[in-house]
Amino acid sequence: MRLPDNLLRYLWYGLCLLGMTISIPAHAVELRVAVAQEALQLLVGSSTTATVFDEYNQPLGQLEPLQPLEMTAANDQVQAAGIRVRYLRVVPQQSDGLVFIGERWFRGSAQVYARGGQLSGINLIDIEEYLYGVIGAEMPSSWPIEALKSQAIAARTYALYHWQRRTDAPFDLGSDTGWQVYRGAQQENDRVRTAVDATTAQVLTFNGSVINALYHAASGGRTEDIKLAFKENLPYLSTVKDYDQDGPYARWQQSFLAGDLSKALGLDLGQLSEVRSLERTPSGRVQTLLIVGTRGSQVVKATDLRLRLGLKSTSFEVLASPKPRPSSVLSTISFVGRGFGHGLGLSQWGAKALAASGWNCLQILSHYYQGTIIRSQRL
Repeated sequence: MRLPDNLLRYLWYGLCLLGMTISIPAHAVELRVAVAQEALQLLVGSSTTATVFDEYNQPLGQLEPLQPLEMTAANDQVQAAGIRVRYLRVVPQQSDGLVFIGERWFRGSAQVYARGGQLSGINLIDIEEYLYGVIGAEMPSSWPIEALKSQAIAARTYALYHWQRRTDAPFDLGSDTGWQVYRGAQQENDRVRTAVDATTAQVLTFNGSVINALYHAASGGRTEDIKLAFKENLPYLSTVKDYDQDGPYARWQQSFLAGDLSKALGLDLGQLSEVRSLERTPSGRVQTLLIVGTRGSQVVKATDLRLRLGLKSTSFEVLASPKPRPSSVLSTISFVGRGFGHGLGLSQWGAKALAASGWNCLQILSHYYQGTIIRSQRL
């Protein structure tokens, strides 16, 4: 298949922007990262000559550099270049080759499968190479190196935790904020690679097991205790003081029209007359709220409210503005809050502040993940 010249130039320009001086770390764990889902078609290719394999690992042919395949779905089969198979895998023949999946370049290889007439693009990649595309996406690479190293160890631990548990799933990790953000080779730079390489294979453990190393942008002064917020007994995710007071999420406000709030939550309570918090965790996060309207009332979870409204966190106060008299119903509901994220585990803005004050990554991680030990996990 011959691509238009302008698209070829675009692909090549994107590759050149990477400034690739690729160092290949020792292989340990190969992750399956979903980087494209529910696609009707996908372009997949390679920066070098690549071999195309089917689901039985049988070679089907070669791809020339920058000449990707256009793939579509035929029910539960992948269709490309006149063939139909359950899986297609594209593997660069050179160790420094990159694969192109959808819109981005990635290290490792590419695998595409179909289900229900839709395609999923999976990046098969060594865990250390994967982290090169995570750290700069999750934390500004200009931040102190000890903060970046903290992020590298937390992200590696998070990835390995899910790799160990999703053996029967079609992929180990996604690539968006529902997992941890992964943007492939285009997010790499020297400082990111330095942070990853300096912590190679290091993971957080508790009682000998790899932990679920959750992390977030900022807690608003104090991290959350998972036992109180989500009823899970994970002692390493307990509440501790945060140091994010100088970050951009120390205070925020988001406002909504009363009708828009009802619509977002799918409520049929008539015109709203009251919105107030009912329960809070010891760290100050709202657990439940009471919403009262002219046709009834309902208790809603703060986590559901945050998801539907796009609130930065559940650590907030409610300010409700009534409509002009004599009406007793509300016009606007404002949420004035602190922090960004679920508040569990490492606070990224807190890590930045601690690193700037002289803490090293081991001290930072020991603070946010109480009782954990860092071990070298080589598989």
